[in-house]
Amino acid sequence: MKKSNIHGNKWLLIGLLALFTHAGLASEKTSRPDVVFILLDDLRWDAMSFLGHPYIETPNIDKLRQDGAHMENAFVTTSICCPSRATFLTGTYANRHGVIDNETSEYNPDITPPLTKYLQEAGYKTAMIGKWHMGKDAKPRAYFDYWLSFKGQGVYHDPVFNINGENQTFYGYTTDLLTDKAIEFIEKQPEDQPYFVVLSHKAVHEPFRPAQRHKEAYGAGTELPEPVSWVDDFQNKPDWMRRQQIRDYRWEWRTRELEADQLPDTIPLQTWEKNTRYVNQLRCAAAVDEGIGRLMKTLEKRGNLENTLIVFTSDNGYFHMEHRRWDKRLAYEESLRIPMLVVYPGKIKAGSSTAGLVTNLDFAPTVLDYAGADIPKQMQGRSMRPLFDSTNTEWRDSIFYEYWTDLVHSIPTMIAVRTDRYKLISYPELNDIDELYDLSKDPHEMDNLAGKAENEALHREMQEKLLKQIEASGWRANVFPKNLPRMRESDGLQLELCVTKGKLIDSANSGLPIRPQNVEVGEDALHFKADKQGLKVAYDESIDPAYWPYSIEINVKADEDGVIASHSGPKSGYKIFVQDGRPGIAVLCRTWIATRTTIDAPDSILGKWTQLKAVIDYNRLIFSVDGEVVDSVPLPQPFKYATGRPLIIGAGGAQVVNQKVPHNPLVGAVKEVVIKREL
Repeated sequence: MKKSNIHGNKWLLIGLLALFTHAGLASEKTSRPDVVFILLDDLRWDAMSFLGHPYIETPNIDKLRQDGAHMENAFVTTSICCPSRATFLTGTYANRHGVIDNETSEYNPDITPPLTKYLQEAGYKTAMIGKWHMGKDAKPRAYFDYWLSFKGQGVYHDPVFNINGENQTFYGYTTDLLTDKAIEFIEKQPEDQPYFVVLSHKAVHEPFRPAQRHKEAYGAGTELPEPVSWVDDFQNKPDWMRRQQIRDYRWEWRTRELEADQLPDTIPLQTWEKNTRYVNQLRCAAAVDEGIGRLMKTLEKRGNLENTLIVFTSDNGYFHMEHRRWDKRLAYEESLRIPMLVVYPGKIKAGSSTAGLVTNLDFAPTVLDYAGADIPKQMQGRSMRPLFDSTNTEWRDSIFYEYWTDLVHSIPTMIAVRTDRYKLISYPELNDIDELYDLSKDPHEMDNLAGKAENEALHREMQEKLLKQIEASGWRANVFPKNLPRMRESDGLQLELCVTKGKLIDSANSGLPIRPQNVEVGEDALHFKADKQGLKVAYDESIDPAYWPYSIEINVKADEDGVIASHSGPKSGYKIFVQDGRPGIAVLCRTWIATRTTIDAPDSILGKWTQLKAVIDYNRLIFSVDGEVVDSVPLPQPFKYATGRPLIIGAGGAQVVNQKVPHNPLVGAVKEVVIKREL
């Protein structure tokens, strides 16, 4: 009788199972590409030599373009570093993820998670290498398996990197070091392990410090060509633009100074002068380009280039003196547009171009789509994958732009809608005109069509598109960061000083020491006679304006100009005052530079009882007189530093806050002082 070979068959089955399993894993891996995200800082959309730039040389970036798709109309939805980076990672507008400034705010991964959360769930290893910028430090963030970053903007030479929670000093040029670390991460990944790596460069952000070997890149005598819009005379442009040309109010904004401005209809032309500053900016890109060449060689050597999705882009554009400007922030093309190349050999046609309107919102959904992961409902962008199908004709017909006052007073909150031909820009917190451009006829945005009778129908049409974008995006003027507590201290009544039957009492029972020095306590009011001591309430966080949302109400009768109330430390503070009979509030916020914001009421209050109210809520200042709001304005830097000083009623403290408003003590009377913290 023939013996059974059951044991041999068993091992054969096990072997076949292992083979099929390995094949299955390999198949799954090849269906999920490795992803390399190369993000630059402040690189203009046209700063690539394949676009015919007058001097930059980018052979390795040009090679990416040859191997993949050029997104001809790529934009950011907010043109400053932190909001844009948060949008790339979360696929949401800044009004949703809450990052609207470069100072403190950061997206909350529990509310708007980054795409790396979903990539990890899909089996990816995730790495963040380079500039993070959001928040206060360089410590590791959630949903990254490997972390290397630096604090804030970082430096070009000899950086301190935080690597997985440990600070280490490195010596060399930062761009080169970051490329080294990205290559090191990639080389350590097993062949069957899909990965996502962010290579986020400091370059080409200011101060512009090219590598020593690139000090004379593109030619030692190379100069910036004069931009076409350098001769913009700002005729029929918004008032704020002409004001910016005649007066520097970046760091100080005041109602009465705006009232006094005599704005010309046009701004005189200026002679173009030699400019090499922005040549140096683009010389910083030379090391990036070399690094891309090294990175591509690494992928080729590993043999996985064919299964790698590569996205090259920038966090925003940059002005090279167009419209006599530098930096970014505006909704003009130089600021709004970004370079974007997408490479995926065999999946995206080499050397192709797409004219579809895409934004940084679309990056996260695109990566998740190619990775085979579900796109979360909270993401507001769209996968760009259909654009790489030549038969697809369905895509958006406009994009939305949002910007909130940040760092400088002189660039206001703005919103915009752009189609493939037209652009409408509006300034919702100013009483100012819109900007409307026909980009097909006026690509440099010199001729504002808004306000001209022949363009009324077009203006209305674009306003309707803007309203639809506002509704779809969820935009609003007052956005609070999602990474900070909305109520920084306990809510409710904190202090209520009043005089009843000749006695000063605190109806809130705060328990805070109160010292009325040389202040007469009358039957129903405190009487101040220009004594510099005033009434002092001992410092406590419960009444500190840095613990938002803060409000103070004062019932006052001022007989002369002077200080009604003051609460200020060296970095943050306010002063409520009367000047020329007009009440007002001055606010100081200081980080690396001091910014001052002052609201003046229009009418005199001398000799009559008046109810004044001020609200300070992180990045918002509101001032009211007798229940009527005088103004609600954004603070360009958040009111976040505790004063650490007593509240003073009827006099100014050691911190002047603003030299242009009175600092002399009050002559008059106060019936009530109420401090609350409430939404």
